[in-house]
Formats: sequence, C-alpha cells, structure tokens
Amino acid sequence: MNVFLGVDIGASAVKLGLHRAGVGPIGMRHDFASHASVGPEATMKVIAEALDGVLEAAGIARRELAAVGVCCPTPVNTDGMSVYPTNIAAGWKDANVRDMVGQAVGLPSVLLNDGDAAAYREYDVRRTMEREGRCMVQFITGTGLGGSIIFEGRVWAGPLVAGELGHIVTDTGDEADRCGCGGIGCAETRASLTGLANLVRRRCGGADVPQELQGDARRGAMALRRLAQRARVHPLVDRIWDEYFAHIGRAARDVANILGPDLIVLSGGAQERERDGTAEGYARFLARGREVVLRELHGSFPHLAATRVEWAVDELADSAWCGAAAYAERLVESGGPENTAGGQSCAPPLKS
Repeated sequence: MNVFLGVDIGASAVKLGLHRAGVGPIGMRHDFASHASVGPEATMKVIAEALDGVLEAAGIARRELAAVGVCCPTPVNTDGMSVYPTNIAAGWKDANVRDMVGQAVGLPSVLLNDGDAAAYREYDVRRTMEREGRCMVQFITGTGLGGSIIFEGRVWAGPLVAGELGHIVTDTGDEADRCGCGGIGCAETRASLTGLANLVRRRCGGADVPQELQGDARRGAMALRRLAQRARVHPLVDRIWDEYFAHIGRAARDVANILGPDLIVLSGGAQERERDGTAEGYARFLARGREVVLRELHGSFPHLAATRVEWAVDELADSAWCGAAAYAERLVESGGPENTAGGQSCAPPLKS
C-alpha cells in the first residue's frame, strides 16, 4: 500500500492521477467531465466510476492504494468542508468533500484547497532538490491571487479558512478597487489577471498606449503578458507590470513580518511564458518581476534580506492533483498530524 490517489475537482473537469511513495507521479493523469454544476454527488459518481480505469491503465491493483488526497477550488477548513463555493457551483457550499471522496473510493482522505495542493507539490519537488524552506510561502497568480503557507512540511491551516494571502490590503490610495471578497485594496485587485484588467482600466486612458491595450480591459490584461515578453517592451507595459509585482512584494513583506519565512515562491498562470515570446524576453520579464518583489520585501527591516524569493521550479502541468496525493503520503508516513498550539501549524487531518 504505497500508492496514493490524487483528485483535483474543478468546475468543468475532475483530474485523477496516481503517486507512488518515494517516486512521484506514475502513469498518466486522467481528466473527466466533473458535472460539478449538478452537485457534489454527481462528481463523486464520476470519481468512483473512473477509478478502476485509472488503476488498470497504470497496472496498479486497488489493494496498493493507501489513501486519497483531494483538492478543490474553494476555501476549505480542517473538518473537510468546502466553506463557500467560489469557482465551482452553489451546491458545493458546506459539502464535506473530504468525507464524500473518501467514501466514494473507500480510502482514508485529506482535503486541501487547490492552491495549497499545488504549493505542496512545489515543496515536495524542492525537497528532493534540497531547496525547500523550513517555512515556505507561495503566491499563486491566476484569475485571483492565491496563497499557501507550508511550515516544516505541513500545510498551514486553522480552525477556519487560512492562507488567503491575496486579501492582504496593499492599496490604500484613492484609486483602490473593490475586491471580489468585498474588501477594498486587496493585493488581488492589482496582482492577478483581474488586477491586470484593473490596471489597464486605470493606466491606459492617455496617449501613447499600445493598440493591444486599447478598448476592453480584460482583453488588454491578457495581452500584457505577451507584450512584456517581447524583445522590446513599451515603457507603459513595464510600468504596469512593476506596479503588479510591487503589490505582491508588499503582501510578501506583511507575511514575512508575521511568519518569518525563509522562502517565498512566486508562481501562477499570470506570469507563464507566451508561446511566441523570446527566451531572452521571458528571462528579462522574470528577472524584473523578482527584482521589484525583492525591493518591496528587503526595503523594510534588515532581517528580511535573509528571505529568499524564487520562481517556482515544479514543471508538472496542472500539478494540484499530485500535490494532494503527495500530501496524503506525508500524513500517512507521519501517522497523521495532530493539531498543535503555540504557533505551530494545524494541518488538515487524514480522515479514515
């Protein structure tokens, strides 16, 4: 029993894959329509019916499975609940996703937010390279700004939702935008695809604006990544991206002053390489972004200069399923975490 099932539940697809202890992913990842809009029970049926085919394709017997790691795109708590149904469907509110998946496949189970799962995969890869941190904080940019905290190999969790780093307030100016969470000036309103759209709307009203940034702000946000990775970059594009990364840096500084992490990792689709971008242009883009984050972070207390800031090293596409499975392995190996006080992490429990 040294194989772990990883399940990544999304609004349109559910991804299943297998992870062998001490080895990593084995076989192929399998994607299925999740039918999540119908409700969690419909998705559980998909997972249960798909499992035998996933095992057969990898040549794995069901008796070799030890546990299942699950993730979904909603805030979750340590009771295994999807607290509210962001990015999935209304019927998932207060669903105990951990227990439902565990019952569907007949295995002990653990539930993570999909950002935490992806971050644990990053941590696991870094551990094999001896580049992990004792306290690792990861900022994950996509439509929003996700975050994760991994302390001594455990995902930081609390009795309620934890690690929502995108909702640290980094903008208190007159132009601060309202966030989807209801607050004003959250880092997510500047450092995400949503944030880029806000910046296009705010910064592209004057003269000398690239044609790709004129008109619809959402389309302009998508174009910014391509424009930033060209050999020659328009000054306005650089200024927008500098503002974007400055807000990540401000959020990182707040987190660093509270937790004292030794490693901050930057990742996410908002900064992925464009297919038609040059290698030199992409390297410049990444280097400039990291420099801006470091400027904000290291421009405060001297001890913050000891905090490393690095881009993600994990190269596995859509790796949340694998991170969830690897975390299930970690909990089985450690006998399951105990919630501890005194500033230690309270990891989500493995439920048999």
